[in-house]
Amino acid sequence: MGHDLGHAALALFATVTYYTAFLVFRAAAGRMPPLRGSRPFHVAWHMLTDPVWLAGGLLLFVGLAAEVVAFAELPLAVAQPVFAVSLVLLVVYAVARLGERLVVREWASVALFVLATMLIGLSAEPAGPLRAEPSLTAALREPWAMLAVVAPAVLVAGLVWLVGDRRGAGRHARRLAGVAYGIGAGVCAGLAEAGIRGMSLVYEDTGDAVAVLGSPYPYLTLGMAAIALGQLQVALQRCRVAVVATVLTVIGRMYLVLSSAVLFGEAWPREGGPSALRTAGFALALAALLLFPRYEEESARGVRGAGSRAVAPR
Repeated sequence: MGHDLGHAALALFATVTYYTAFLVFRAAAGRMPPLRGSRPFHVAWHMLTDPVWLAGGLLLFVGLAAEVVAFAELPLAVAQPVFAVSLVLLVVYAVARLGERLVVREWASVALFVLATMLIGLSAEPAGPLRAEPSLTAALREPWAMLAVVAPAVLVAGLVWLVGDRRGAGRHARRLAGVAYGIGAGVCAGLAEAGIRGMSLVYEDTGDAVAVLGSPYPYLTLGMAAIALGQLQVALQRCRVAVVATVLTVIGRMYLVLSSAVLFGEAWPREGGPSALRTAGFALALAALLLFPRYEEESARGVRGAGSRAVAPR
């Protein structure tokens, strides 16, 4: 019992630390010049040379590392509620302390997303034997599985960046909402997490760190994480952190499930209960996406001015 409580406390620390990194990234966004997805090297330069952003990156790494340890020891019935509670705490903090406002249908969307996250997590069955291609050479020789998951993620992220960077005409031009940026960053974050899973599987199979470095998964993780972090930083200059973080989290979990099916042969749950939970989780997440508005009527971010308040869509 005490052992489980200790891991539950570690899981709570991990997820709170992970989401605290989002708030640090938001603070860093206010120190940076306007960032544009069409200038990725400009975005990367300002991220990597900003000490506040680097502190957020360290927090993110610590949170993810603690999650790996804690969630490996906890039953999903405990781990997923802890994860969901931390997400709710972030949203409440953003509303209470950062002045962000959500309209009723956005609150409903957040609630559906939190529930979807729990259902998708609880739908997991005990893992059977999974396959992971240990050789980068073999992956390059038969790249179709990797392309099947990488191409959609890069395409979605690229489209969000390009649409978000278009300058609207007129004083009443509408800005792309945080849900779009959350989707773009989320699919890349989910695929980066799948890369971490691939590294773990290769190491379990071989017990050799060199084999892990010779697999495609470290490069998949680094590439997708870089795109996700860049998109997240652009989003935090323009949109509410409560919306971006919520959408990114749930879309990331969904894309992790889908990409794991392609890369590692992880099947959809066969038992009636877990299958129904996963189906309901995906359905609720899609419903929440449809509820979110696509545009902000005014700038939803106030990161550049102290004390400014985010304005929700009407």
